[in-house]
Amino acid sequence: MRSTALRLTLPLLLLALCLTLNGCFVFVPAPPPVDTSDLGTPQTFEKAGITLHLTDKFKEEQSERGFDAYYTTSYCGVVVLKEPFTLEEGLAERPLEQYIQNVIENNGHENIEPQTADGLWYYVNYNNSSYRCVYSYAYKGTDAFYVVQYILNTQDEETLKPIIHDWAKETSVK
Repeated sequence: MRSTALRLTLPLLLLALCLTLNGCFVFVPAPPPVDTSDLGTPQTFEKAGITLHLTDKFKEEQSERGFDAYYTTSYCGVVVLKEPFTLEEGLAERPLEQYIQNVIENNGHENIEPQTADGLWYYVNYNNSSYRCVYSYAYKGTDAFYVVQYILNTQDEETLKPIIHDWAKETSVK
């Protein structure tokens, strides 16, 4: 009886080990680099008091994380978070530079400094575990702050950075 159990146990252990090792070494190739000749034609999206200028390749999705707007393509995701001034006393008086610094700190992003270009305030966060980077732009409207995040693969960052910045420059809030 014992030899039968041993004969069955050893192959099962080997099978389990092979399956485990096979799962550890599964190669997942990176997506191909973005083709800027096919980003789509300009399209405007309006929602929650913000107007975004993206392309017709973007599709609006339902947000499962509470974002006020969420758009995706094969090469980039865009999420919008609106923070009404009524959330915190004195929020309406806070300058945009201070607001974006608070966003950075509240999200636990150490060693990230806000940047400014073309009158826009933004910061870039890299997530090495997912090979993604996020460009977060902040805007101040008449009744709320907005954060617009552009999520992309780091391999496409140099190609998409000027395009995303142009989209951010065209963004307007109420």
